[in-house]
Amino acid sequence: MKRGCTRVRGWCLFLVVLFVLAGVVLDGCAYPLIRDGKVNQKRAAAIEAGVAHLRQLDFTRQVPVVVNDPEQAQRAIIAQIARDHSDEELRIGGESGAMTGLYPPDIDLKRQTVDLLREEMIGFYNPDTMQMVIVQVPDNHTTSEVTRFGPGLTSMVLAHELTHALQDQHFNIEKMLQQVKDNDDQTLALKCVAEGDATLAGFGYVSGGLTSTNVDLMVSRLATLPSTAAAKEHTIPLAVTIPMLFQYSSGSHFVAEAWRRGGWRAVDQLYRDPPRSSQQIMQPELYFDHPTPPVHIELVGYENLLSDWKKVDDDTYGELLLKLILQHNLPPHAAAFATLERWAGDRIITLQKGKALSLLWFIAFHDQAAADGFARAYSQILDHLGSGSAPHGVATHAATVFVAIGPGVGDFASLSKAVWKASTTVPSTRQESQPAPGHNHQRELNRR
Repeated sequence: MKRGCTRVRGWCLFLVVLFVLAGVVLDGCAYPLIRDGKVNQKRAAAIEAGVAHLRQLDFTRQVPVVVNDPEQAQRAIIAQIARDHSDEELRIGGESGAMTGLYPPDIDLKRQTVDLLREEMIGFYNPDTMQMVIVQVPDNHTTSEVTRFGPGLTSMVLAHELTHALQDQHFNIEKMLQQVKDNDDQTLALKCVAEGDATLAGFGYVSGGLTSTNVDLMVSRLATLPSTAAAKEHTIPLAVTIPMLFQYSSGSHFVAEAWRRGGWRAVDQLYRDPPRSSQQIMQPELYFDHPTPPVHIELVGYENLLSDWKKVDDDTYGELLLKLILQHNLPPHAAAFATLERWAGDRIITLQKGKALSLLWFIAFHDQAAADGFARAYSQILDHLGSGSAPHGVATHAATVFVAIGPGVGDFASLSKAVWKASTTVPSTRQESQPAPGHNHQRELNRR
């Protein structure tokens, strides 16, 4: 699915993230970086040198720092969104997300993404121009937080975004993101590494260095971001907001774990062997201690039954978005939440005929009990997605769940049988295995 901010190529910085950290470390630096719309180049060069020293990576080329007003910055972000996603792709992403229960009905995903970035952005590294952009709002629109933290906040922004420039120069992060463009969960995991790294470095720069104590403080403060966002009233759905915040909160926790184990060299290694799922970010032990990447799923077998439908997307939701679906549709302590830690992988295909969409979703778990528990809860969610919920079916087979949503469901029993017969689930490591042969348990939970 094309889920808004997760795949925007520019590196965007949330005000709320910086304010959480600013209250810990900023002392109002005496030398402002931006004055009267112009960059203090001497100050910018000093920050660049300080970031290179802290991060233990040299800049291979200078990073120009430019000032944009909010309108200029918004045009740059809209241009990046347009290069990554057509309006039709965003429409399909929003509609399919609503069909799964991730988004509210009739979401305008492009507008919500632009609104989110416009409201929260104060600086970003533009990988297309290789420039660092500082967004300067008019004095009469400056927030009380920006006024209170003053130039020190801008220094933190620049240090954070210069770290993204280092990632671009040393690890070719844009190419890495391009290589996983068809897997939004893997893209999110990689963005968590990038944002966690930049947040750690930016924090370390304005703190005068990193220690175990101040890293622990940073991680604990950032851990509150998702719950704080959930507690506030928003016109932007949490399923759009939370994945972006996740990159900073959980991304910082994950990268800090690497730093504790081996310093910045261990952080560098994350780009050579990156995490492959939001689950590994949420449960770092599945990366560092007993690596458990998601299984590879080839979802096929439906083609003859749905020959008049065209595949328009093929993607992965991952544990984080499954959690957001449950949070959006179930009570906080529902038993189904416990099944998510047993997620092993998923693949969701979007089919289109005319303007109509149908979704085929194959979800693997590490045991049958988790698959059954998730299937029961998700079947109930689909039953109650508004008065006009789409035709749907949910069934289990061993430790896997198959879901079909939309007018293409048709004969769900035949469709699920064909998919299970032809689809494959391939372990990513020797430690993972497919369900034991002969362990066949198929149960249709809902059929329309």
